[in-house]
Amino acid sequence: MKRYSALAIATLLCIATYGQLGLYLGLRGGAGGLLTSDQLNNITTLDGGQNVTRNFPGWSTNVKGEALFGVWRFRLGYQFMYNFSQPTTTYGGPYYGVDNSRVTTYFSSSQTQIFAHYFLLEFALINRKHFGLVPGIALGSYNGFRVDNNTGKRVPLSDVTYHRFSVGADLNAEIKFGRCTFLIGPNYYMFSLQDKANNNWHEYQHLIGADIGLRVKLL
Repeated sequence: MKRYSALAIATLLCIATYGQLGLYLGLRGGAGGLLTSDQLNNITTLDGGQNVTRNFPGWSTNVKGEALFGVWRFRLGYQFMYNFSQPTTTYGGPYYGVDNSRVTTYFSSSQTQIFAHYFLLEFALINRKHFGLVPGIALGSYNGFRVDNNTGKRVPLSDVTYHRFSVGADLNAEIKFGRCTFLIGPNYYMFSLQDKANNNWHEYQHLIGADIGLRVKLL
């Protein structure tokens, strides 16, 4: 057993010596376009039940912090995102069978603020001394609140929704100078949620944007 432990430690030391083992801390920010899609199913109208989907374009800006552990070309760890969006959503048209006090939260929110937590996995397709090309995927959940456009009241997402899930993908171009790496590249994030009071209501937000940031290698 001691022999195997010594071999494992020696292997890790060799990897670290040749720069293949790393601990990375990073901070980045970005902006992009946001498409909010609200889906209401089986809504009772004068013509009977029907499904309604409404799409609202808008914009979004965010800040991300991350801590990653790297082995060879793989990096995995934690990412936090704060996302602010102010989509151009206005309530229009009757939605029978929906509580009017909740309709404004769905269709007429003046802003949305999200606090998301992700497991992040990256793989360096190109890993040269001064340049890298690194795609990544993110899986996580989120919380936050909205501000009602009519009343100005904050509505916590945890009070009115559940099944909040988010996925993301990015492609980072890296410019390396010693332990510092500058990042720039496009990304896509999807946020989904469901109403606690009405299982027929779902919302999906699709964010397409780009980030720029800095990452430091500590180990």
